[in-house]
Amino acid sequence: VTFRRFVSLSISAPPPEPMSPEEWFNSLPPVTKIYLVGAVGTTIAVTFGIISPYSLLLDYTLVFSKFQIWRLVSCFFFFGPFKMSFLFQMLILGRYFNLVESAQYNPSDPRKTAEMVTFVSFGAISMLIIAYIWRMLDIRPPLIFLGPAMSFMVMYVWSRRDPHMPISFWGFSIKSWHLPFVMLVMAILMNSNPTLDLMGIFVGHLWSFLTEICPQTYGLRLIWTPQFLYDIFDNGSAVGYQRPMPRTGGYRLN
Repeated sequence: VTFRRFVSLSISAPPPEPMSPEEWFNSLPPVTKIYLVGAVGTTIAVTFGIISPYSLLLDYTLVFSKFQIWRLVSCFFFFGPFKMSFLFQMLILGRYFNLVESAQYNPSDPRKTAEMVTFVSFGAISMLIIAYIWRMLDIRPPLIFLGPAMSFMVMYVWSRRDPHMPISFWGFSIKSWHLPFVMLVMAILMNSNPTLDLMGIFVGHLWSFLTEICPQTYGLRLIWTPQFLYDIFDNGSAVGYQRPMPRTGGYRLN
């Protein structure tokens, strides 16, 4: 798992301006920052015994019988114990959330934060539904922590923004849309369970299909940001206004 997360860091990019950790953190857009703080804070709390990881995992029996509804959220924030593999996962999470939110949902553009929340909420709800079906079918192992799938979903959506952009992967030139599948193959070769990666790819493609292909090909607009989210994150706007969903950069790969 550690190696699989590490290899994605080998993707070449223009060298950024030097930044202190504080400057880097302050430069993160809001949704990315909240997710990173939540994930790191959750791991610290587990490491110091403040909370148990068993109180965070997704267990639909406890959700329905004990009304422990926080599990529907907490399962996205625990990425494992605080060790090197966790640090690599946080680097990947921060990288692709930051790239997607900064480019496609830049908070300097009014109302974009609400649309980013819509994107993440769609992913979370879709994954929770898949995990519930997985449980009903009694497939093993159970899907109890979904954070890695969320990271893979965001990476997939990023890869479709400019799918033919060349990137370097350990010295090999590939197109950006290849990246999620290369990472998936690496997971399989390293004997890592690819289930969460496949879930992330599927949900990411579903988002791209519903927000890109359906409107452009079939004239159907099936997903939009609810007005109450605009009211919460953008200090309110005209009631009934529905901003078109932003282009997520998806392309049909012919």
